[in-house]
Amino acid sequence: MAIVKLGELIVGLRGTIQGLTFSANGSSPYVRKYAAPASRRTVKQSGKRAWFSEIRRQWGTLNPAQIAAWDALGASPPEEDYNSLGERVYLSGSAWHLRVNMRRLQAGQGINNSAPPNTSVSPPSSLSMTIYDSSDLVSDSVFNYGVGDFVGAYAVLHVSPSLSSVRNVQTTGYYVIWCGSVSVPGPEIMTAELVGAFGYLSEGQKVFGQLRKQSLKGIRSTAVLATTLVLPPV
Repeated sequence: MAIVKLGELIVGLRGTIQGLTFSANGSSPYVRKYAAPASRRTVKQSGKRAWFSEIRRQWGTLNPAQIAAWDALGASPPEEDYNSLGERVYLSGSAWHLRVNMRRLQAGQGINNSAPPNTSVSPPSSLSMTIYDSSDLVSDSVFNYGVGDFVGAYAVLHVSPSLSSVRNVQTTGYYVIWCGSVSVPGPEIMTAELVGAFGYLSEGQKVFGQLRKQSLKGIRSTAVLATTLVLPPV
């Protein structure tokens, strides 16, 4: 399915129609032949599918008052969502129930069928990353943040490596490297998490990071951003 924005002519098109995928990069829109992604059922993916199934099952047990509370959250949400054309969109109550509880499970919490209050979360004050070549068996890769940023909350770090050291913007390829409690103050070691997500990271490679605060209710802040170049082995 594709999203189309109409004017006197078509002014925006994202998605797939008849085997063609429409998108855009920093310089211009483009179209390419659709290629179906490979389906790799990893242990982590199977675990998330089980979470998804259980959350959807529990949604079916909610009473009308609970459903109404989630619908009210969707109508006036604590986070802003946008489609691929950059237009504001609003999620349904059931989508918010799924989002919040997937996040809670990822952070090691349980499912909560009561809708959280419509309270936004302030972002962390800073992010910095120090990442070493994967062949370095001595130095640990770490991320750091402001003192007190995650008191009573969780840290959620998304990371995306780039093949180009001069790239200034990275919009895809992000993976959750960390979702949970952190030390106060940091830095926090993430060597094993990086290797597990990306395998070999080489000297000079550019890495993009997005750090968010997640409340105990499962609401996330906007992201604070950082980039770094992978350092040579010591």
